[in-house]
Amino acid sequence: MSFRLNSAQSLKVRSNPVRLNDRLGDDHKLYQFNLKQRSSLNLKLRSLGANADVELIQDRDRDGRAELGETVASSRSASGLDAIDIQGLSAGTYFLRVLPKSDDAMRYRLQVAATRTNKVSEAYEIVQRTNAFRESKGLPALAVNTQLTQAAHAYARSLAIDDNWSHTGKDGSSPWDRIKAAGYDFSQAAENLAAGHTTAESAMRGWINSPGHRANMLAYQVQEIGVGYFVLKPDPGRFTFSSYWSQSMGTPIDVRVIPNVPDNGRNG
Repeated sequence: MSFRLNSAQSLKVRSNPVRLNDRLGDDHKLYQFNLKQRSSLNLKLRSLGANADVELIQDRDRDGRAELGETVASSRSASGLDAIDIQGLSAGTYFLRVLPKSDDAMRYRLQVAATRTNKVSEAYEIVQRTNAFRESKGLPALAVNTQLTQAAHAYARSLAIDDNWSHTGKDGSSPWDRIKAAGYDFSQAAENLAAGHTTAESAMRGWINSPGHRANMLAYQVQEIGVGYFVLKPDPGRFTFSSYWSQSMGTPIDVRVIPNVPDNGRNG
């Protein structure tokens, strides 16, 4: 992925939602906005007719191009309604990219709001710490994906509510079944689980110290991530961890990652 960012339409994003109707042909549309301080970002894209996807991008190296590792978040819903919600997005200049899923012309409605906050959600802190760990090893950052987030959150909740501690769900589902069911078609995917950790820092330390979980977080093959965190108090039953964490990682089915290295994700 590499494209220029010089054709972006400016948006003034505030706590009151910015709403606009626009049209898309066979190429993407770009919007640019600035956050003056840490914020909670809420974005909704309603496709009218043909379907579209949305990405949040930050030009980290300031070269005027979007490149691998600069996508902050994405949503690729098959329903025609996409959303991106991040609590604790850092201040800076961002770009929204609306891109078509087909060659058909289409219309869409975009709504964006950002509210100042001093809090970073537990899930987004895991994303930040995962990306800091990857970047320390020379790897590109992962983008938060809405569908992967839905899969991860649903399974963290299921582990607690269903009194289950396994990568196999109580319904017999595998990690790849759950990621697929959330609407994420992947070429590579992986799942990390943790429990009993009361902070994101502690959960990350456990994953980093575990060879298999560490390999998943450092896999070349994955480009996106979703994180789930669920607390159950009291937590009766066989498993009484109270705090449950899940990472779902993947790469879209139409993307092939180079270099091609042994799989640490789907088959690991």
